[in-house]
Amino acid sequence: MKTIVKIFTGVSLIGLIFACNKEDKLNYTLQNYDTFVPGAIDEWITKNLTDPYNIEVVYRYQRNMHDINKNISPADESKVIPQMDIVKKGFLEVYNKIGGATFIKTYTPKQFALFGSGDYDPDGSVKGGTADGGRRITLYGLNGLNENNPNSVVGNLQVIHHEFTHILNQTRFIPVDFEKVCVGDYYSNWTAQENDEATARALGFISPYARKNIGEDFAETLSHLIVGGQLYYDQYAYQSGEIAYPKFKQKETIVRDYMIKYFNIDVTQLQMEFQRVMEEQYKSQSYSFLTAVTNKTITETIDMDIRSSWGQENVLSPKQIELFTPILDGFGSYQVKGIQLKMLSASKMTLSIPFGNNTNTWNALYDLDIIKIDNESYKIKLSAVQGADAGYGYGNFSYVISDVKPLLNYLESTSFKFSWSINGVQTPLNYLKFVNIQDLANPQFGLTGKVSIIKY
Repeated sequence: MKTIVKIFTGVSLIGLIFACNKEDKLNYTLQNYDTFVPGAIDEWITKNLTDPYNIEVVYRYQRNMHDINKNISPADESKVIPQMDIVKKGFLEVYNKIGGATFIKTYTPKQFALFGSGDYDPDGSVKGGTADGGRRITLYGLNGLNENNPNSVVGNLQVIHHEFTHILNQTRFIPVDFEKVCVGDYYSNWTAQENDEATARALGFISPYARKNIGEDFAETLSHLIVGGQLYYDQYAYQSGEIAYPKFKQKETIVRDYMIKYFNIDVTQLQMEFQRVMEEQYKSQSYSFLTAVTNKTITETIDMDIRSSWGQENVLSPKQIELFTPILDGFGSYQVKGIQLKMLSASKMTLSIPFGNNTNTWNALYDLDIIKIDNESYKIKLSAVQGADAGYGYGNFSYVISDVKPLLNYLESTSFKFSWSINGVQTPLNYLKFVNIQDLANPQFGLTGKVSIIKY
């Protein structure tokens, strides 16, 4: 019986061999139904990204580039150039200018993949982007981008700078001291109800997502410092409470040292360049001096006393020296003890000039209206209605007003621009430390004052 089985098996194999060798013609023609022809989008990508940065952009839908278990919509092609122009101006060119060509060519991802909708997770969270192996950044939610809205642009760039930080961290590890700042407070289930914003920030995290792990915390810290800006970061830290505040500042210090030590990049320079791009290209007002006044990010009082050390160490406008010198020389027999601007709001400030003798001090006060003409220019006028404090009466004393009147007349004679600078010059050393009320009719003129950021 075994022999019979073997015989039939052999015959079957022989038949199979002949069957495999038989050539049957199939009535089927293989065709490529993809009729795509590169066009204007691809030309723009080649010219602006591929040739200068060796970056490829995948915008035609490829399911293998996202979680295959999720349904994610393709990118709207009308959004591709605006999106990548934002990447170019707000990310690549910023790092290229501050870090140099070698840095950007070495570390920048070589591929961007774009998808139309967000990448939603079962826990209700949605990914704005991912960084894959140091080579690719995937961006989701492209179809919701509004390139004409600076807030939309900032949100988009925060994702990009966050993901790029992950790429840098794959090259140079996060310092161990960073984790120690909030040791024991990381929470992998970061979307849980108990990890709301108030809880996270009270523990020293810039966002609830930062609490997920040390990598996300580091990436959120650096990206918020660059994209949100120093004023936003300091305000967020201050409003998080006296216990959390030093944790925010410790993380900032570690992040800044990391970027200098491993990549020779000054975060302040990144902040300044990013701010310039947002203001010039996207008309953002988020980083302006008057926004800081509105958000109570700075202390109310601006020191305008040019006799102070900062006034002696810096080149000030000849107009400010001309107007302030008669005031600072004294009112009659009384000495002037300072000049201050008290920023009450983005539309109101008070000029305060303390004067007196060795035993008494009085304040000459003048309320001023800040009248917005456009995002770049403002008029400053003496308020029609002054306050009831005695200081407003002192301001009208003949021996006081005679010295102050030329300053008030000058303020009403032209229009001004408020900028973070000393006499129009901004450097990393004076960034966010001085405000210049620059004369738009005579750019070499203006009034500079020393600013203090709120802190504990």
